Amino acid sequence: MIYVLRDGDRFGPYTMEDANLFLSQGSLLPTDQAWYEGASDWVPITQVPGIVFAAPTLPSPGDLSVEQVPLRSSSKRKKMIISGVVGLLVLGVGLVFALGGGGGKSEAANGSEENSLPKSQASQEESPQPPSGIMTFSKVEPIFRKHRCFECHHYKESKKAKADLDFSAPVTLRGFISPNEPGNFAVTPLVLCLAPDAATKMPPGNGPRVSKSEISLIIQWIADGAKF
Repeated sequence: MIYVLRDGDRFGPYTMEDANLFLSQGSLLPTDQAWYEGASDWVPITQVPGIVFAAPTLPSPGDLSVEQVPLRSSSKRKKMIISGVVGLLVLGVGLVFALGGGGGKSEAANGSEENSLPKSQASQEESPQPPSGIMTFSKVEPIFRKHRCFECHHYKESKKAKADLDFSAPVTLRGFISPNEPGNFAVTPLVLCLAPDAATKMPPGNGPRVSKSEISLIIQWIADGAKF
């Protein structure tokens, strides 16, 4: 799934097929920033693996002949200039009346930029969310609460801190968020124990497993420095 960032507004997620289609139609632009699962930050959409973008080929000067590009007479040019000036004056008067009665942007105008990009039909429930600045613990705390991690690893709330992991004392997390491979935050002990194929699965029991999108958010939080 691909998210798109344009002028500070976020759109998506889109499937790879939709993104390629919208790019070919011009709804998505090669200057748009994109994020996909596994990316560490926003990148130009043309750099996303699987995105196909063919820049338009411009004709060389030798391909244009006099017959293909006829010259306009000076009188025709004058008429076109006069018509253009009149058109701009009419447009300016219309804008003055439109802005004078509104007093600000209408609700439809506020939403026009968002509506300029196509909507995705894909469900966002299980789609990992792209980074929007530095992630803090407040973004991932609901995940740990949902899976009842604090019942065993939050001394201030449950008087327990099994395996010396205590979310109420950030210093105890250092050994659990240090990657086994430099720069690869997906192989930190905290993330590995949440994987479906972990030798010692966390959380224990038969409750719902931590989803792939939730794990992606935890990885992003660790990559951003595990800020509290």
